[in-house]
Amino acid sequence: MALNSKEALLKALQLSPDLDDEVISQNISAIITVAVDDETYQPSLKTVYDSILQYHGGPVFLEPLDVLPHLLRCRREEAVDLISLISENSSPKEVLIVVQEALEQITQLAREDEAEEESEEEYAPGSVRALINVIVLSTKSLPRLTLGKRTALSAVSPLVSGVISAVSSLGRDFTLDSGRSLFEEVSRMSQAFYTWIIKTGSEANAAEARELITLLLDTTVLACASCIRASLCARAFEMHYPRLTLTSTIEPGWQEGEHAILSVLTTLRVMNLSPQDVPTMSSLIMLAHEKESYPLLKDLSSKFHSMLVTSIQMNFALDESLFLIFRCVTQDRTQPDLPPDLATSLCVVLPALASTHLDPFIRHFSLRLIALILARLPSVFQQQILITLASGAELPQMRAAAVGLLKEFVLDALQIPALSGEQNVFASPLLIRSFGPILFRTMPSDYLSRVQVADDIEKSLEPSRIAEVLSFYYVLLQRDKDNKTGIRDPDNIASVESSLLRPLRSFLEKWSNTTANPILSVISLQIGLERIDYAVQTIRSR
Repeated sequence: MALNSKEALLKALQLSPDLDDEVISQNISAIITVAVDDETYQPSLKTVYDSILQYHGGPVFLEPLDVLPHLLRCRREEAVDLISLISENSSPKEVLIVVQEALEQITQLAREDEAEEESEEEYAPGSVRALINVIVLSTKSLPRLTLGKRTALSAVSPLVSGVISAVSSLGRDFTLDSGRSLFEEVSRMSQAFYTWIIKTGSEANAAEARELITLLLDTTVLACASCIRASLCARAFEMHYPRLTLTSTIEPGWQEGEHAILSVLTTLRVMNLSPQDVPTMSSLIMLAHEKESYPLLKDLSSKFHSMLVTSIQMNFALDESLFLIFRCVTQDRTQPDLPPDLATSLCVVLPALASTHLDPFIRHFSLRLIALILARLPSVFQQQILITLASGAELPQMRAAAVGLLKEFVLDALQIPALSGEQNVFASPLLIRSFGPILFRTMPSDYLSRVQVADDIEKSLEPSRIAEVLSFYYVLLQRDKDNKTGIRDPDNIASVESSLLRPLRSFLEKWSNTTANPILSVISLQIGLERIDYAVQTIRSR
């Protein structure tokens, strides 16, 4: 309900009842200026907002040129309310002047902060808040501008360019909440501007607007990619592998991040555009969140191949990139196999994540992705990639994991009959010929003789690799009852005994007797060796 009189408004703001309109505006500007910096000041910003809102002529007393520079840097909700009130009622020309000056100042200060990092913490939050407030202000105010001989595009272009520069300059300063807010406010502004342009301008104007707004969206997505955090991979993993999920790694509040990036996708649809139209890093991020359509394997290979690899190498937008790969390799199996060039390049970069990434979930998910990718390849390509992973010196952490993957493919090959005319290398003598020289020895070859103290065993990755090899050998002896791989041949059994088991047996006897405290990895190897001895003895007795 509106206040009955100007006197009531002045009373609420603690102003003299005999002031004229110009002095009232000056006093309100002074109140706002002080209240922005002093939350205890009376009348407060909330009192000013409530009083002006209730008086039917109240917004006329707000002077954009005087109050906006102070309000824009304020984070409080009542400041945003006043900004919104000004954007809907005050002169768009005056608002535009403030907006342009604010954008220039934000960009300049952000660049100065980059050179003088000591001032970054002091100003960055204020700059981010000011930018978001500028966007809120512009969204409602600019489309109210009387165009005259100008076009809406000519009015919008400098402002959008200014926002692009500001977003780029502040990219490192966005927090989780401010980055998500920026997504939504940029999307609202973009839709409002585009609607205004197509209503008042030509198709050529609309085409140029689409290009400009797309650049703004791209810039925003790249600057705030780390603020999305919608747990795409964790949600997909828990849905596909519920039995493997012991503790959920889905982030609290992931829905807000998903909602924020979906607002950008909505803006693209308003302009009849799709993330797949122009393959860029930002469109890759958006595509991962697209619900209605997503690329087939051939599109991922032809359009986004280099972006996926770069994203993984740079540890940028990792959730989106890994999820896209996961979604493509787990989609309808009637789709063609994964293109070998894409599979090969992914199996070069993913092992680094699976081996060294700080997040245990990312390591586990990356390893699962490698397995899924290999499963979509012919056995010849699987063999080549697994040989590289099992023997690689650069990522010793992957050698044990590669043996585990090999075991999975061998077991599958032994269970599933080969197609007519096709030989699966994992269910043939080629398995032992290609993998035997890699698996059935230590890495390095003199590892067992190098070990001098218990610490050498506990800090080394080699015992875990040998344990995986022993497990693989035992399972193969047990499951390959038809001896498709030749693993049960006396010559092969003797070769494994000579190259690995006999030296290992001597090593374990030494360390089992010389240490006061049991070494878990030594116990594990001992158990694995005993199982193999029993399996070999059983085979020989038949």
